[in-house]
Amino acid sequence: MHHRLRARWGAAMAAALTMIAVPLMLAQGASAETVPPGGFTCGVTVFADCNQTAHFSTPSGTAAPEVALPSPQATGCPAWVAVDALEIQGTGNGVEHNIFRDPGDGTQTETFTGTVTITAYTADSSGNPVGPDTSVLPYTGHLTEWFGATFKNMNPIVDHATVNFSGTAADGSTFSIHLVTHINVPTASVAPLNFFAIGQC
Repeated sequence: MHHRLRARWGAAMAAALTMIAVPLMLAQGASAETVPPGGFTCGVTVFADCNQTAHFSTPSGTAAPEVALPSPQATGCPAWVAVDALEIQGTGNGVEHNIFRDPGDGTQTETFTGTVTITAYTADSSGNPVGPDTSVLPYTGHLTEWFGATFKNMNPIVDHATVNFSGTAADGSTFSIHLVTHINVPTASVAPLNFFAIGQC
């Protein structure tokens, strides 16, 4: 899953749970405040009465690479997909839009599409990159990611994400993957009970 999205979702989940407490909303709302990515606080540090949109041009929204965890659940993939983390660098078009209202109601959406290079890294037990996997060539191609979450006070919290990548390595070999994740928290007082992550190469 998208590293920045994972961090955003984790922060919002923590806030929703603390308060005892998306549909796709990619278009900017009528009262949304447009801010630079570095100034995006709605659903990051502010979880009530905010409505913000930001546009970004890299997968992570910064100069740093996006990091994707290993995907052991993916089928039909090379063995390295199950154990390697991926560093993702490139450019394209991205937009994030969050709306939060008291008491703990909100939606988050983010999408990115562009040309990127993915580099496989060996990973530690938490999925963090350790060093380049020299047995796997980098792949350059098209990436599209979408993330959405809905938070309702005292009601289920739902999170979805999809990732699609198709690329080619310097030796002409190709690699493509499709990933889908879903998390559903039945109430704001329990840990995520309903989760699935599926993938296919």
